Amino acid sequence: IIFLPPYSPDYNPIEEAFSAIKHWIRRNYHRLIDSETPMADLTEAAGCVTAEMARGYFRSAHFPGV
Repeated sequence: IIFLPPYSPDYNPIEEAFSAIKHWIRRNYHRLIDSETPMADLTEAAGCVTAEMARGYFRSAHFPGV
């Protein structure tokens, strides 16, 4: 078990993933406005976070063994 401060985005890798997804959405906003497949578009946005990026997020949060 790793104990973290009550809330610290620096130690929460999901915050970096959310940031990457929001960045993708901002870059592709024009495409999303009139989309007929919003769920598919959000799935694509989530897919912008690669495995290597996720490992980097955990490394930057100082998680052991990553």
